[in-house]
Amino acid sequence: MAKVFISFLGTSDYLKCSYEYHKNIIKDVRFVQEATIRLKCRDWSKRDKIAIFTTRQAFKNNWKNHGQKDRNTGKNLERTGLEKRLSDLQYDFSIKQINIPDGKTETEIWEIFSIVFGEIGQDDEIIFDITHAFRSIPMLAVVIINYAKVMKDATLEGLYYGAMEALGNISKIEKMALEKRVVPIHDLSSFNQLMEWTNGIDQFLTSGNAKTVSLLAAKSANTILSRTNGKDRSQKTIINFAKNLDIFTKALSSCRGRDIPMNAEKLKNNLHACKKVKFNEPLNKPLKPLLEKINKQMEPFNKNIVTDGIQSARWCLEHNLVQQGYTILQEILISYFVHRIGEDPNDFKHQNKKRTIANQAVTILSKKLPEEQWKQPSIRNKSLTYKFIDLYKNNSALIKVYRNLSNLRNDINHCGFNNNPAREKTLEINLLDYIVEVEKNISIQ
Repeated sequence: MAKVFISFLGTSDYLKCSYEYHKNIIKDVRFVQEATIRLKCRDWSKRDKIAIFTTRQAFKNNWKNHGQKDRNTGKNLERTGLEKRLSDLQYDFSIKQINIPDGKTETEIWEIFSIVFGEIGQDDEIIFDITHAFRSIPMLAVVIINYAKVMKDATLEGLYYGAMEALGNISKIEKMALEKRVVPIHDLSSFNQLMEWTNGIDQFLTSGNAKTVSLLAAKSANTILSRTNGKDRSQKTIINFAKNLDIFTKALSSCRGRDIPMNAEKLKNNLHACKKVKFNEPLNKPLKPLLEKINKQMEPFNKNIVTDGIQSARWCLEHNLVQQGYTILQEILISYFVHRIGEDPNDFKHQNKKRTIANQAVTILSKKLPEEQWKQPSIRNKSLTYKFIDLYKNNSALIKVYRNLSNLRNDINHCGFNNNPAREKTLEINLLDYIVEVEKNISIQ
């Protein structure tokens, strides 16, 4: 793992000025790269590097000394190039100049992508200065950063831009006294974080995996807490939300049916608390619309193990967790049957016997098995078994759903290794039908 500073050098005859970042000022420099490096990289080690990308003209004009020419006479001007300015710093890191094409065609843009990406190593920490990036390079920089995050586990430490235009147009700046030419450097990392939010939210809405969203929410909240010395208490609300969203979604993906009502209630409480948070910070602004979406999805949960379980099956279907949806819906039906004969579906100490008998009673009724063909524990609990049988006789629609769920759940659990495996789309369509049928036929008092 190393640190790498990436920047593109332009061709213009840059004016001397001072650059300011968070009240730290680097005075009297022509190149923003020098200022940014002095601000952010001075403590880097020998394993770290500065990578400056230049076109042929940028190399001639600004990398080497005296490359600029007087517009009137055509004579070379006395200008120290960036190569000399950086070498004079005598820092420990290495300095590398890399040639790139002009980027005038799609082919050249892809070539630039490959060259820049090739300078990023595994687990590198990246600082990107895009001040003098030309044409499509700023957009390309963001793409490269995110590609490197995925392919090389790289991280972005900063995305910087020296906003010369904040001082006015070039003719106005040329007339300014040098001490007044103070150019602000902006960290645009939040825009890259917006892309991370976009990817994380898409991942969550598509698959129900909240890991990325939870990490981003907690990371942004902790950053704000650190910056405010813990005074922004609303960020702790966001951290709690992030934690419980991850817990809730993991309970669904791992079919932890017993935990669903409790986890759902905690998450709903977090969402209610988040309504009081003012999302003014760029770091967590993207969270607000996501909270609204999640809040709508959580509204039907009401601390009832049966209705919450049915809603969980619907959630699973909507987030492409089809296998979990089948498992949860069938097991919740058993909880419902236990409830309907007057037993407590939350009595986890004794429920294994009751749930087994509930399942056996379906087979007994469907196959009209005499008592001598019953299995344990139904044989030792005939009274309880007949309670289930009597219930099922008046709930034929639910029993049909339960048996269909059993068949398809078995198909899924055995990876479709049977004579007539269900098609993927059929599994989705049938699960929706079964959810609707269960909702229509249950009666919770």
